Amino acid sequence: MSAYRRYDEVAVGDVYPAEPLTFDVSADVVDGFLSATGNDGSLYRERSGTRRAPSMIASAYLIDLLMARRSPPGGIHAKQSIRFHRPIEVGEKLSIQGTVIEKYIRKERPYVVSSFETRGSDGTLVSSGQVTSIWGKDL
Repeated sequence: MSAYRRYDEVAVGDVYPAEPLTFDVSADVVDGFLSATGNDGSLYRERSGTRRAPSMIASAYLIDLLMARRSPPGGIHAKQSIRFHRPIEVGEKLSIQGTVIEKYIRKERPYVVSSFETRGSDGTLVSSGQVTSIWGKDL
């Protein structure tokens, strides 16, 4: 069995991965994100015993989610949209999972459209969106 999935093996309704990916929004992760994005972090300092994290940090894990689809190399990330639903706090554990919602061929290229949701440990929706990819060549 190949480590990669062929385009014809992908079906609308596929959920990936079977169990959501999880990650901790630790202070170190937030500080690294702020440093990498050149943000001084003034909005993300501790206040009244809580510390917020940038909402965009939830989308940093999209690459891990896309890798969970097991698409072959050579694919192209064509577009994405992300909606943020609530603030994230340092110390939260987030989970992310995707679903294939559309497949089509355009100009002889195979496309896959997926939706995704990121949820807090309490189950509330943190972010959601869609990613459109041109599938890599089947190996």
